[in-house]
Amino acid sequence: MSQIKGEIFFLLALWKTNLSSAMEYRANFISQVVGMIINDGIYFVFWLVFFDRFKQVQGWGMSDMVLLFAIITTGFGLAFGFFGNAQLLAELIAQGRLDYYLALPRDVLLHVLASRSSLSAWGDLIFGLMAYLFTGRFGWQEIAIWLIASLCSSAVLVSSFTIFGCLSFWLGNAQQLAIQAQNIILTFALYPRDIFQGIVRFLMLTLLPAAFVGAIPLDIVRRLDWLTLLGLIGV
Repeated sequence: MSQIKGEIFFLLALWKTNLSSAMEYRANFISQVVGMIINDGIYFVFWLVFFDRFKQVQGWGMSDMVLLFAIITTGFGLAFGFFGNAQLLAELIAQGRLDYYLALPRDVLLHVLASRSSLSAWGDLIFGLMAYLFTGRFGWQEIAIWLIASLCSSAVLVSSFTIFGCLSFWLGNAQQLAIQAQNIILTFALYPRDIFQGIVRFLMLTLLPAAFVGAIPLDIVRRLDWLTLLGLIGV
């Protein structure tokens, strides 16, 4: 327990340092946050226009997309606001930049992942909170299950991005492969799950776990399905 407590305090110190570093250049921080909010908003407008023309797709409506965005962008913001190097792990390994972390008496993986914060990810988090305001789900159970599902989405993102980044240990330089895998997960996660069938759906539940980032957390929040939420936490 003392070791776990020590790691928690270490994480808190890292996150405080990352925040202090971001505040040194506030204009840059604010511009990246605002830019990401605008970027998410533009993508969201695409779905507004789409569902204005086609009211439903395989049972999915605009209200489902609003909730989906609230879950994914909140999860993404939490994931890479706190563990920003998960996106860059393949590059760090390929360039031999792990030596710095290996020389220090801390858990190497945890230290690597948490030593950088993605500034734009805070824009995603803010957008996710804003999107949730439009869902109308303000009961305590609804808010609680949304937050837990978003945390699960965040954990799947960090874990899967880390796994793809670690391919650099075997492939030498897996930067492009990791980037493509990350983009595929996010792209699939932001589309209605039911439009995907066969091998694509299988991949979304296994090798490229996009379904655990978006669609499955969405189903759990829609139905207030606490039992399935336990399964997602297990995943």
